[in-house]
Amino acid sequence: MTTGLTLWHVPHSRSARILWLLEEIGCDYALKRLDAPDTLQAALHPPRPPALRDGKVTMHETGAMTEWLCETRAPQLWRAPGASGRIGWLDWLHYSETLLQQVARRAEPGASDRLAHGLNLLNDWLDGSEWLLSEFSGADCQIGYSLWAAAQVTSFDACPALTGYLSRCKGRLAFRTALGTMDLPPG
Repeated sequence: MTTGLTLWHVPHSRSARILWLLEEIGCDYALKRLDAPDTLQAALHPPRPPALRDGKVTMHETGAMTEWLCETRAPQLWRAPGASGRIGWLDWLHYSETLLQQVARRAEPGASDRLAHGLNLLNDWLDGSEWLLSEFSGADCQIGYSLWAAAQVTSFDACPALTGYLSRCKGRLAFRTALGTMDLPPG
């Protein structure tokens, strides 16, 4: 097992997913805060990429970070190859980035329809389910952040399952510890 975790974090950016996950895991880590973005666009695309260093290894993609941290430190938040739920875990883990890109591109022609479709897909999946899989996992940190970002720019009125899911995410102690209220500063 490797030690020496350091997260370079831009508040309200994709690295919030990893900060939340680290708090869920409860492992020791060093946090290096970078300049805070002024707007949602800067939060989605910070000027300097956040990074996670684990010993001598450095990663820049939050999906890879989530997979690595769950694999090496929190198997209870992971679905190992061959395990029940593995495909769903991987699918939602990576869908979180797709959803976030739809939020970032919402002003492009047809993008609002793609965002609505993506939110409806997720709403249908979560209808009658507390978490993405049978229990909370690292994929929920990924999707939960993407939904938080989407909620900054669109209403979930037509998607009650998303409202409940986002409330459950925000209600987790690790979410509150890592991210506070996750409200964007005015800008």
